Amino acid sequence: MLKTSVLLACLALTTLASAQNYFKVLIREIDNPAGTLLDGQPCGEFGFLGVGCNVYLRAAVSATGKNVSSNDTLALSGPINSHMETRISNLNLVVSDDQASTAESFSSFDLHIALATDSNFTKFIDDYVIHISTNQEQGVYTYTNLRPGTLSTTVSIAWSTNIAPPSTTSTPEPTTTGVPFTGSTLPPTTTPKPPIDCSEVVNKTSGVQTIYPDGVNPVRVYCDQTSYGGYTVIQSRGTIGQNITFDYPHVSNYSTSFGTPEKGNNYWFGLENMYLISGVKNYTLQIDLCCGTKLIAKQIYHKFQVGAAANNYALSAKADIAGVGLDYSSSGKDLAAKFSTYTDWNGPKSKDSCDQFEFWDDNKDIGPSNAYGGWWYGSCGNNLNGFLYPSNAGNCTLDLTKFDANKLLGVNMRTTSGQGYAGYDVDLQSYDRVRMALFTFDSAQIDRGDASFCS
Repeated sequence: MLKTSVLLACLALTTLASAQNYFKVLIREIDNPAGTLLDGQPCGEFGFLGVGCNVYLRAAVSATGKNVSSNDTLALSGPINSHMETRISNLNLVVSDDQASTAESFSSFDLHIALATDSNFTKFIDDYVIHISTNQEQGVYTYTNLRPGTLSTTVSIAWSTNIAPPSTTSTPEPTTTGVPFTGSTLPPTTTPKPPIDCSEVVNKTSGVQTIYPDGVNPVRVYCDQTSYGGYTVIQSRGTIGQNITFDYPHVSNYSTSFGTPEKGNNYWFGLENMYLISGVKNYTLQIDLCCGTKLIAKQIYHKFQVGAAANNYALSAKADIAGVGLDYSSSGKDLAAKFSTYTDWNGPKSKDSCDQFEFWDDNKDIGPSNAYGGWWYGSCGNNLNGFLYPSNAGNCTLDLTKFDANKLLGVNMRTTSGQGYAGYDVDLQSYDRVRMALFTFDSAQIDRGDASFCS
């Protein structure tokens, strides 16, 4: 009898313990796409490669109204990213409210997140408190914190509680302490945020996918999924399908997507979409130049960004190899140039001095007015949106008899430094398959000889 009483007492205690109120937050993922500190300065010597910061984390949560800004219950002794990744996934770190057992009801909670590059938290990556109004027992939430002068950081969380809501509840608008609120509207749901690029899509097979650069409106793109990550193809030229000539007269014509997002086809992602996603993440641009099935060059540009329409979608990035491609210089570079068309000219040099338009005829204005294609004409040595000539048995040197007939240089990109053909800025190579693709993984993983796109 005594033994039975002891067992019942233990069961009662266990039931009582399991019935105690709790509130827990699961920190699932943290993204610091810029690899920068809170003041906008780079956190390491290799930020130009897209390498992130060492990230130390402190966190505290309260569903009972206690101050969380200086009472961190989760403080890790080591960095949470082992290889300085910018996106730290599958964290699954739990932080609890140690006063939850005293709570009478649940209608909101506060979460403090502090990120730094050192364990003493003297060099902050970010530091903020978010206040979330909800009475749901479980949910997921993604919060983006704007950092002046650099890219935002993002945290993805889930929470769970058994604290009952108040008998009469209302759900006020969510607010934050000290920073603008940019999260989703509550009450939160378990619906994941829509993907903004190919690294976030659920289907990890290569092919046409739907992404949401502004978080709302769908855009179809080609996703090239590899063993080291996903590429979002933002421009491609090829001879498969409809042979589109990018001959629109105005910059505004290039603001939205057009063409067919298939491998080896002709497609343009849209300047506005480039602006939207490059302001959220730290992207690296890869340009593949093919002649027939042969890979001619694979060019890499770190920290790719396209500016707003008010600045004519100015291009910025840092070249992996100086002096070639977008970094080729002739009274200006494509990097830092504004987007132009023949009609809407925004280049640093005069249109009459641009060899993309004036090659061979030297200011005689005998070429067409629009069929050159819009581009960032900084050096006038490149134009991947030019007229598409099919290769001649794998030879992409421009046949001057074809040029004489069309007065168009073709799809071209400098692969050498210095002056080009006969002292001009162009090198008379017209590629028949090219692509521009964005990625967020470490560029050191790329196989520079991979010619799979060309086949």
